Amino acid sequence: MSRLPGPALRHLAALRAMIVFTVILGIAYPLVMTGIGQAAFNDNADGSLITDARGRVIGSKLLCQTFVRPSAADDSLNKKDGVTGYADPLDKYFQPRPTFSEDSTLSEYTIQLANGCNYTASGTNNLGPNSQNLATLVSAMRANMAAFDSVPSHPVAASQVATDAVTESASDQEPYITPENANQQAGRIARTRGLGIAQVQALITANTTGRDIEILGEPGVNTTTLNIALDQRFPSAGDNGTTAFNTATGS
Repeated sequence: MSRLPGPALRHLAALRAMIVFTVILGIAYPLVMTGIGQAAFNDNADGSLITDARGRVIGSKLLCQTFVRPSAADDSLNKKDGVTGYADPLDKYFQPRPTFSEDSTLSEYTIQLANGCNYTASGTNNLGPNSQNLATLVSAMRANMAAFDSVPSHPVAASQVATDAVTESASDQEPYITPENANQQAGRIARTRGLGIAQVQALITANTTGRDIEILGEPGVNTTTLNIALDQRFPSAGDNGTTAFNTATGS
């Protein structure tokens, strides 16, 4: 018979349970899951990293990247071909989804195309369908995107702009856009790189993922892998080693 009082015995039992479950759930289970991940899903478990021919990491399939001129400050709102609301995006690249930034001077949100993919913070605005700020920004962004993506052989009307081209993702780090958004940008890409639109659309198709198990989610186009493929297959004239993915082309 134990000489310890009841409260002490209960505390010992709780301590033993804590130790047992710590070993099982805090040590054994993570090690087993890590082992399974490394053995069966090595690429995914390590971050789905993208490397160039020299083995250098140039991106991740899971994260978007910003395609702006190197001299453009992230928080600047420069003009691009007379279109306002951009931080000088490169028109020879597919652009990921935009981001909403809170402007302290206006006490409201602004929307920018080339200021997203911020890995130091993840989140989205909480503006709802009744927000006048949201309605104003989306309306302005539709006009901006239509002007930015339009070329003589491939005009884009504001009413044709894909919804995901004027709204941000929940994480603000999403590399995927809809096929509609990608095809909307195809004419601009073809013109700036001197390509046929069929060549660009073929790359879009090659970088489009389908629904999981054929029923879950929607098809998406990965802008990170798509832009790397663009630089690898069709380097644009005048790059002089200043492409967004220098290492992707081995320069």
